[in-house]
Amino acid sequence: EAAIAAVRALRRRELFRVAAADVLARAGGLAPPHPLDINAVGQALSDVTDATLAAALAAGRSAVEAPSTLRFAIIGMGRLGGYEMSYSSDADVLFVYDAPPAVPEDVASKAAHAIAEEMRRLLAMPAPDPPVGVDADLRPEGRQGPLVRSLAAYAQYYRRWSKIWEAQALLRARFVCGDADLGKRFIAL
Repeated sequence: EAAIAAVRALRRRELFRVAAADVLARAGGLAPPHPLDINAVGQALSDVTDATLAAALAAGRSAVEAPSTLRFAIIGMGRLGGYEMSYSSDADVLFVYDAPPAVPEDVASKAAHAIAEEMRRLLAMPAPDPPVGVDADLRPEGRQGPLVRSLAAYAQYYRRWSKIWEAQALLRARFVCGDADLGKRFIAL
């Protein structure tokens, strides 16, 4: 919790830095050509969110009992996936894991779920700094579906039951943090 409190404080400072530059650019306080336009603001806010999620993933992993070889990745969706975050945006994500060969699927699934829940708890807990909303509602089956799925389960779902809107939502999907190879395999899927 102390680590996440520090991360959230750093996030607040970065949000302020981006907002100050944004206001100065709009008010003409930055000498032309200034690099800060609406796209640069979205990119900067997305980068801050990426770093916050990466730190929360590390903290969440260390706080729960999970096999060290469990592969886990966070996929950005929506505004986060498209580098279009705004100051009030929450982080639309998908959680994906890949079970190591020696670990039973139910053990891996339970551990991955615990990591995702701990991350969400840490980022939403009361603190002087603003919480980070982590929204996983774009996952298959929405709120009724599992919070975390294996790569194989995502592949099966998208192959058999995917709706058109889900395919459209995946156009903005990108790897955010965690296991880069697993993230790359999800995007290739």
